[in-house]
Amino acid sequence: MLKDNLFTTRQLKSFLLKDYHFAIFITLVSSLLFYLSPSLSDSFKSQSSLEQSFVEARVVSIVSNELAPDARVPSILTGKQVFNAEILEGPEAGKIVQVQNPLSRQHNVLVEQDDVFIMMIRQNHGETIYWAYNHKRSTAIYWMGLAFILLLLSFGRKEGLNSIVSLYFTAALIICVLIPSIFAGYNPVPITIALMGIKIVVNFILVSGYNRKSFCAMGGTLLGVVAAGIMSQLFGEFAHLSGIYLDKGEDVIYISDQIIQVRWLMFVAIMVSALGAVMDVAISIASAYNELQVTDPKLTPNQLMRASMNIGRDIMGTMTNTLILAFAGSSLTTIMMVWGLDMPLTQFINTPVISLAIIHALAGSVGIVLTIPLTAWLAKYMLGAAESSSLESLSETSELNAAVTESRTSEKPRAQDCEALTAQSLNR
Repeated sequence: MLKDNLFTTRQLKSFLLKDYHFAIFITLVSSLLFYLSPSLSDSFKSQSSLEQSFVEARVVSIVSNELAPDARVPSILTGKQVFNAEILEGPEAGKIVQVQNPLSRQHNVLVEQDDVFIMMIRQNHGETIYWAYNHKRSTAIYWMGLAFILLLLSFGRKEGLNSIVSLYFTAALIICVLIPSIFAGYNPVPITIALMGIKIVVNFILVSGYNRKSFCAMGGTLLGVVAAGIMSQLFGEFAHLSGIYLDKGEDVIYISDQIIQVRWLMFVAIMVSALGAVMDVAISIASAYNELQVTDPKLTPNQLMRASMNIGRDIMGTMTNTLILAFAGSSLTTIMMVWGLDMPLTQFINTPVISLAIIHALAGSVGIVLTIPLTAWLAKYMLGAAESSSLESLSETSELNAAVTESRTSEKPRAQDCEALTAQSLNR
């Protein structure tokens, strides 16, 4: 019975990992999550009292333009615009309405005739308001996404397709599972660790295959991102920070009927943001260990571990810079404000938004640094014994084949000598 179950499990694993079966399976699971999540998580959302909808509309004609260059940003026109627009979708499709369009620096939906934009239709005390909500930016995003997918497929081929599936699965986990769980009031820490663990396993199987090298990278990545999350939460609380200081952190607590555990959102944020960089480091160390082992089977596990860590030191500098520069880029305007206002160190370093950005950047970098020795240590035990034994068996097999070949080669002239002696005796 146990043998049959084991055989069935092996058959299932072989079927899933063959060709594109696993990628197709993950795609179906992701699509199922996107399909089921809205109906299961609607109860966690707050019900808005506003009656509004967003539709596409086209500018039919410009009625008036009262515009002037902004005093601070001359490239932006501010003022008021009035135009007629045709609603292109929804219950009022085909209807032509007049839109009052005030333009400021922040809200600047300047349109021309025949432009397509996003219109907001809102009911306010029995009156219908038509407003130019935003430019239609989705077209640019879709074209850019298509270019990204084509580049991945043209250069990566099968690996590129697996990368796309992995991104799709990541989006499904975050949007359909993690976010609804947080809004439902659950503790996000164990949920995030579990989801990121699943993400790590699926990603490495898709990209690197089902092997010991991938298992080693999985363990190193999970330990690294958990370490980064712990550092972020520990030093964040030491600095009297919490998820309430994250961007829109205070706003989200008002859009849910449940009590959101904002305290732990720092842990969640750093685990999600640092995962990509930590995964790169982990697979690099595991691959380096594996390649060195195959190239020189005489190296001991300790030598391989030290060599992998030396390679990791080179990776560490670039990846740490990558993560810190990513956080710096996202906080560029804040840094400009600090410089422009000539804030003293005591003032700006104790500002919550600055402190939070620094702690996040340092916590992610700590995760990268710790991933290197952790992955190398795991490789020593996960790749060392198993691979060395397989190499020894391969070496023994090669030696046995060589011995057999040599024996057959040496026996051939002996047989020829015997035949010659027999012929001589018969002639006599």
